[in-house]
Amino acid sequence: MNNIPSPFFIELPQAFPGLDHFIGAWVIPGPPTIVIDVGPVVSVQQLITNLQQQGIGRVDYVWLTHIHIDHAGGLAPFLEAFPTARVVSHGKGLQHLIDPSRLWEGSLATLKEMAVAYQPIQPVLPERLISHEAAGLDGLTILETPGHAPHHLTFCYRNLLFTGESVGVYLPFWEEIYMRPPTPPRFFFDQAVASVDRMLALPDQPIFFAHAGSHPSSKTMVGLYKEQLFRWKELISSAWQDHPAEILEQATDLLLEKDPLLQCFAKMDGPTQQRERFFMANSIAGFVGYLQQQNR
Repeated sequence: MNNIPSPFFIELPQAFPGLDHFIGAWVIPGPPTIVIDVGPVVSVQQLITNLQQQGIGRVDYVWLTHIHIDHAGGLAPFLEAFPTARVVSHGKGLQHLIDPSRLWEGSLATLKEMAVAYQPIQPVLPERLISHEAAGLDGLTILETPGHAPHHLTFCYRNLLFTGESVGVYLPFWEEIYMRPPTPPRFFFDQAVASVDRMLALPDQPIFFAHAGSHPSSKTMVGLYKEQLFRWKELISSAWQDHPAEILEQATDLLLEKDPLLQCFAKMDGPTQQRERFFMANSIAGFVGYLQQQNR
């Protein structure tokens, strides 16, 4: 039985075009009070202020699903505001929180102007960090779920599943579903599927996605995502074989036509469509890199 207060989502608006209703943090009121991801530097003060306005003056844990700057960038100033908070992150990612220089360089290379808008990640003191392998909390199970990122974690806490981007980006459109795989290079298809299977092995429970959405059935959403991964593999492979010189354009058109989980793309405003096309291109590149490796 779930006997903790209901999680709630704090949206963190961004000035960069297309990022409305996209960045934020899940909060589990305490005790213990837990914040899952904190967003980038540019909006972390919004998060701090919102928590304080809701009477939350103490945070016990920050759980990082992964260390990308739109999820972990604001960590250092957040910890200054909440001195009792300890951060649980993948053990192999801790070094990049202590010295984020390579993380920032990679963010600039991948996200370009978007990374500049998020602002550089700042270093975190080692004593504030806990490896996921050493994190002990009653009712908590941490799964290693590489796919979107090599050091990705999923937190199962008292029959609530916080998946970050290991089950894709899910955006609810009233009764409809929009879901997109976030599979940037280097992408390892088999690892991503194994991660999905680990989550499918769990009991059905409410699922909470990093980018705003939630759903009452993890089995439903994880199952849809697994089907989508295989669908993208098939469609991108077809586009790559038929139009290798125009793979990005051809694969994008094919996915938007054939993937039922992308049909709400047509209902998005222009800036949101531009954002989704940008991330879709990164995801296609991840699949193409995987296919190239398989054909060597």
